[in-house]
Amino acid sequence: MSEAVSHSKSGINQRQEKLLDALKARGTLSIAELANSFKCSLATIRRDVQELESHGYLRRFHGAVALEDMVTERAFHEKSMSNRMEKEAIADVVARWLPDHSVVGLNGGTTTTTIAEKLVELKRSVTVVTNAVNIAFLLSDGGLPVVVIGGELRPQNYETTGSVALSSLNDLHLDWALLGANGVDHNFGVTTTTEQEAAVGRMFAERADNVLLAVDSTKVGHTALFRMLSWNMVNIIATDGSASRLLRAWGISSIMEVENATGLWNIPAGGLSMSGPTVL
Repeated sequence: MSEAVSHSKSGINQRQEKLLDALKARGTLSIAELANSFKCSLATIRRDVQELESHGYLRRFHGAVALEDMVTERAFHEKSMSNRMEKEAIADVVARWLPDHSVVGLNGGTTTTTIAEKLVELKRSVTVVTNAVNIAFLLSDGGLPVVVIGGELRPQNYETTGSVALSSLNDLHLDWALLGANGVDHNFGVTTTTEQEAAVGRMFAERADNVLLAVDSTKVGHTALFRMLSWNMVNIIATDGSASRLLRAWGISSIMEVENATGLWNIPAGGLSMSGPTVL
């Protein structure tokens, strides 16, 4: 049987379009998984992947592929406007809930930046440790104590990473790590788009007594390329109400809900079971 398929839009055919849809829904997939899903040969999938990569739709990593926008950061200002209302609602819940006089770690990202803005607005009595220079500036400008982690600066999102950042964090103790991420998956855990960001986020978690993951619902049920945290490293998720059905299916219970079901969700001790549904 011929594997030829008709073209549905500029530059790619119908099978390739479905391949992109699969990556959008499931995150990073291996060549073998794609070949099995589409009932075609490995050689055919490799040709499809090579063609899609040449058009800038995806990238290959050691036998796996992911959408380009899952492994390349969008401009920070563009991302900050995405799901703005949900991020503000999450930030309001987290900033009001934090215990007074906590030492709080914040990694970079638009959701954590929104949390920092809310901490300033509410004049919370906390000390913040961050590797994001934009967060450090707005906190300092707002009169909150802040410790800035050094390292190599990533201009895409104003974060410092690398060995200097990891070494600096290793000598600190945090009451809470408040972490943003690019993906949250039932089986794979918490993910981000670069190895460097994943390493810094993991170090924040290792130096903290408690870890709160702050993500809007578009990140829940999806994966980015690099694992940052396994579930046994997370205590609480803060997210908006659109993720509630999926979180309940994963066995996560709500501990506080406010307007439109935005709130906090408690991760069971020891993390999540690796069995059970990952999508609804």
